[in-house]
Amino acid sequence: MIEIFVLAVGSAFWPLLIAVTIVALRSPDPPRLLSFFLAGALLTTISLGTVIVLFLADTPLVDRQRSTFDPLVYFTAGVLVFIVGIVLLRLPPQPKPPRRSSRHQGGSWAERALARGAPLAFVAGIVFNLLPGVLPLVALKDIAELGYGTTGVILTVTGFYLVMFTPAEIPLISYFFAPERTGVLTNQFNDWLTANGRRLLAWGALALGIALVVRGFIELF
Repeated sequence: MIEIFVLAVGSAFWPLLIAVTIVALRSPDPPRLLSFFLAGALLTTISLGTVIVLFLADTPLVDRQRSTFDPLVYFTAGVLVFIVGIVLLRLPPQPKPPRRSSRHQGGSWAERALARGAPLAFVAGIVFNLLPGVLPLVALKDIAELGYGTTGVILTVTGFYLVMFTPAEIPLISYFFAPERTGVLTNQFNDWLTANGRRLLAWGALALGIALVVRGFIELF
């Protein structure tokens, strides 16, 4: 369970999730966009995640004979995450975007999608999460190995994705209790993240990639 939690925290730094959250926070109505995006994202990830876990649980891939499957999963995930970190480090600096955009004029593809309104944010939450990321796939494999029943699987998968989507959930909850203060803080945080976020994500991906490869070596013995 500790490994699943760590993977959920690592998944929270998925670059696309961070980018979508930042775009939503810069919009004229962040709570509405975040709510619809999260609704689509959680509906998709929990449903697909549960199906994947139940499917894996019925295969020989997650039985006690894990000497070949588990190391392969960890090695593959570790290498892919490490490559993501290298790519992020090599990307050129990103210019500072306008603090808020009123309508979908230019901007990134994520910004154009979310700026079209709440229904498109809901669809984006679905489309962006149709394919599980590398770390969620490792976590789903781990959940399948726990041997839980259907209810336990649903609860564990739900908990995993609730942790994963905390970058969007925390500001959304904060907007309901202190909207003005949250607006100020998110603007400050966005400025900091624009300047430092890519490098932070890159070094986090490199560290996590190395950890997964080491985990793969441990599984060999």
